Amino acid sequence: MKTYRAEEVRALADYQVLSVHEAADILGISMQRVRQMIHGGQLAARRSSAGWLIPAAEVAERSERLHRGRPPEPHTAWSVLALLAAACTCVSEDDQPGCIESAAQVVPDRKQRHRVLRMLASLPDPVADQTPWRRLLSARGKVHYLWVHPGVLDRLAADPRVSKGGAEAMVGDHDGLTRPGARLELYVHEADADKLIRGYHMQEDRNGQVYLIIVPSSVPPELAPDRGRPVPAPAAASDLLEEKDPRARYAGAIELRSCLDALHNIGWLDHIDSGTTQRGD
Repeated sequence: MKTYRAEEVRALADYQVLSVHEAADILGISMQRVRQMIHGGQLAARRSSAGWLIPAAEVAERSERLHRGRPPEPHTAWSVLALLAAACTCVSEDDQPGCIESAAQVVPDRKQRHRVLRMLASLPDPVADQTPWRRLLSARGKVHYLWVHPGVLDRLAADPRVSKGGAEAMVGDHDGLTRPGARLELYVHEADADKLIRGYHMQEDRNGQVYLIIVPSSVPPELAPDRGRPVPAPAAASDLLEEKDPRARYAGAIELRSCLDALHNIGWLDHIDSGTTQRGD
């Protein structure tokens, strides 16, 4: 799925109408979701012999609206990821010892916790609409595209200061998304980033083999990924949402949907408007 820059979206005004496929591509949602919006009156369209035709100006306006507003904070993105990861762990472990019983154990700050839970309750199914998920989770860290000498790649991947992300950190096979020669996706804490980059003589290169996400120091230690261990599955799924491969994006969306369902199943999203959640918030 192509990512459209703001000027490209505004240039849509030069077109009169778009197809369902074109609108879905621009908005970053599925064709099924576009049709649902048409039938629900959220998106104007007219039917023709070629299918639904949607005013380009309306698609452009909706796309810009999606990206307006204050960007999410890294603290917020990692709070979301931590809650999703904890919920998935509880469901997968079937309430065995070690399962976190309270959302407050994951995000201790009460105000932050309830704000993030309300946010999660309002997010759409990530399989149907990935755009708000990508916008929110892109705040997890600043991305650097880097080249490093191929001879040190294995040593870099095993460095105790980094955490593996992407397909390699995902739970399960996911139809062979991890493949030899693929880009190495790593997370590093901001405090370690400069020394790591200098130590491996990395160079900025958009086509480099290393995709390094620097986790800001503003992210509390209890939310940031553990050094030397793969990032939690929801964070790895966020990496997949940024891939060009549609299979990778779909696998990431499925993982996020599974964790969101787990949040609902364990009751952490219940009664959030009244300031309480079930199971010992």
